[in-house]
Amino acid sequence: MSKLITNSQKQILLYLYKFRFLTTNHFQKLFNHKKPQTDQEWLKDLKDQGYIVSRYSRSKRDENTKPSVYYLGSKARHILKNEEGCELEALNLIYKEKRKSQKFIDHCLTLADIYLYILSQKEKDEEIKFFTKTTLTGYDYFPQPFPDAFIIKKDKEQTRMYFLDLFDDYTPPFVYRKRVKQYLKYSADGDWGANTDNSPFPTLLFVCPSETTKKHVYWYGKSVIAKSFEEVSLHVATKDTIKFAKEDMVVWQEVK
Repeated sequence: MSKLITNSQKQILLYLYKFRFLTTNHFQKLFNHKKPQTDQEWLKDLKDQGYIVSRYSRSKRDENTKPSVYYLGSKARHILKNEEGCELEALNLIYKEKRKSQKFIDHCLTLADIYLYILSQKEKDEEIKFFTKTTLTGYDYFPQPFPDAFIIKKDKEQTRMYFLDLFDDYTPPFVYRKRVKQYLKYSADGDWGANTDNSPFPTLLFVCPSETTKKHVYWYGKSVIAKSFEEVSLHVATKDTIKFAKEDMVVWQEVK
């Protein structure tokens, strides 16, 4: 019989539900722990009970210097199915996690890096909500395919919203161009305003794998948005700029 897990361990499961794959380094930063021992004990206990699975392999020499990568085990479904905000459709993905490609895993890990960066920029009186594709399950009025993240920043004066798309290495240029057009069409169709009491259209954030692709998106976006009647704002950045950003560093470049 499994023993009860702590609230902090349940939060680990919820983080994995949100991001699908996370490393020990991510958990240390998410819980703001200076030393990793506490997180490692929580993770080991969850792993031993079958709630999470580690992809770490001692037999692979190149993994000895890398942090362990975790994902939800099948037993986690029984706990999370009763948690508010957890959808059964999304929970069923648990059974497919062990077959995910390294490209998909890297995508999830990078998205977690972006989340941590956004948290690091949080103002004192600001509230931040970060929804991933998993936690957007059921929102049928959102653009299709879903953005990688929907972000809400709220303070005493205003609420700002963002659609974030993360592009991987070797993504063909036509994918970027198509995505810009999809957002412009979505804006023109009016689904967002009709379902959100005419809230302002979210700012678009495109995270590119390199400076070359960032420049491509910038100039294409500038050309297409200028010809459109839609009031759409697009900002671009690279994965490395975000990952290695220093305090007060300008990360996003507005397309204008």
